[in-house]
Amino acid sequence: MAQERMRIARELHDVVAHHLALANAQAGTAAHLARTHPEQTVRMLDDLASTTASALRELKATVGLLRQEADTESPLRPAPGLDRLQELADAFGKAGLHVDVTVEGTPRPLSPSTDLTAFRILQEALTNVTKHAGTRTARVRLGYAPDRLTLTVGNAGPAAAAPARSATGFGLIGMRERAHSRGGTLTAGPRPDGGFDVTCVLPLDRTTSPEDTTP
Repeated sequence: MAQERMRIARELHDVVAHHLALANAQAGTAAHLARTHPEQTVRMLDDLASTTASALRELKATVGLLRQEADTESPLRPAPGLDRLQELADAFGKAGLHVDVTVEGTPRPLSPSTDLTAFRILQEALTNVTKHAGTRTARVRLGYAPDRLTLTVGNAGPAAAAPARSATGFGLIGMRERAHSRGGTLTAGPRPDGGFDVTCVLPLDRTTSPEDTTP
């Protein structure tokens, strides 16, 4: 029961934090455009409507878990994965954050739980860039090796750009919990030359554990 509560808490946090951060950025942009380029406001409002509709769909799916009387160990449905990374990058782009994605190595199929874990960690790391970093560009690197997947999200900026407020928040705690549930590791912190990096390593050749269905 405790593991199930933690799983649902992580999902709710990630869904709410991600979509509200995007909606806030889109609403701010729409308000600015209404004063300077009113002809572009309709497009931004359409993007805002799409963001809130997506949030409602994911919230409905997650809250639906609380109503299940059985099979609580099954993965969340619908469960996003890295096949939606470009969609995620496009959503942040509409909110004003350009996401540069690089893939190294040969991509390979992931288990549903690892795929969801990777997606949620990238989603939360990019959300933190939107909320805390003084930059409009983020870099995402996916590094595939035979036995592991390395995810890196970084942004340039002042040394104090991504800092203390996020370092102890539920976002980083949730990302670490997700990584650990898959037998992986996650590190996060400012770079010496400025900016902030989040790096997660997920093993790909481990045997199935009791948590493999509860990312």
